[in-house]
Amino acid sequence: MLILLYSLGVLLGLYGIVKGADWLVDGSAALARKFRITEVVIGLTIVAFGTSMPEFVVSLFASLKGSGDMSVGNVMGSNIFNSLVILGATAFVAVVPVGRRALYVDIPWSILAAVACWIVCFDMPLWPKSCNELTRLGAGVFCCIFAVFMAYNFWLARRSRHAMEVVESDIPNRTILLQIVGGLTALLVGGRIMVNCASEVALLLHVSEAVIALTIVAGGTSAPELVTSIIAARKGRLDMAIGNAIGSNVFNVFFVLGLAGLISPMQIADINRIDLLMLVGGPILLWLAAFLMRRITRWMGALLVLVYLVYLVSLVRGAIA
Repeated sequence: MLILLYSLGVLLGLYGIVKGADWLVDGSAALARKFRITEVVIGLTIVAFGTSMPEFVVSLFASLKGSGDMSVGNVMGSNIFNSLVILGATAFVAVVPVGRRALYVDIPWSILAAVACWIVCFDMPLWPKSCNELTRLGAGVFCCIFAVFMAYNFWLARRSRHAMEVVESDIPNRTILLQIVGGLTALLVGGRIMVNCASEVALLLHVSEAVIALTIVAGGTSAPELVTSIIAARKGRLDMAIGNAIGSNVFNVFFVLGLAGLISPMQIADINRIDLLMLVGGPILLWLAAFLMRRITRWMGALLVLVYLVYLVSLVRGAIA
């Protein structure tokens, strides 16, 4: 009975996070248009920030609670889910062509984020004190890399005249304020509920918080990206479908872990080598498939989803054993 109640609490918290992020993005975008800020700037900052808010809120509350496994596991699980499930499921809707930018810029950035997470957070000789810990030094490095990533994207955006169009907003100021305040409130309350209930579920099931974070929490916080990519693919906006998933991977490591780690450094105990191999191997597998075919076909999508399911089964078996 308690497991059911706490599971409902996880779903309730997730709903609050997703709705809060949605309201915050809408309100912030409308506010930005009031000040005649360009669509591309809104996309690169407010919208990107909003779609990463579920992961950020969960990771922040988890780190403040001292649950480093849930904080880092949430980001790692979300990135694995993005690379394999989101793009795999999108390919079932429509064959996803991979352009030069995605092949030589976006996916390599995702691989860099995965490798950096492994080096900075875990026991690697290339990084000082990287013994299953995210220190403020490591978090600061993540934030610096994120700043470079954003600067590069702004530079690319300025080269496109179409991207610099300004779309004004006619939404009333009161509505904008309610969306922003309501979105932030829902994010904070939902994040707190989800982290606390997920921790209780882990205790009742006698599994580690890392397993819960890598599966249930990660899948839940990645739900907005999954829905966005599938809808974008159905509407024929395939560049958005792949960019949404891959861009989220970069934001999750460099922005989410960077900012959360600066606020509260965290210890990591139950993330294992298989999780790390999946974190790095997911985007590498995606890049190889894209490099060989220059598109993600349905059978490639099925392969990506199958790899994730095998990984998921291994996690559940390990938790039960």
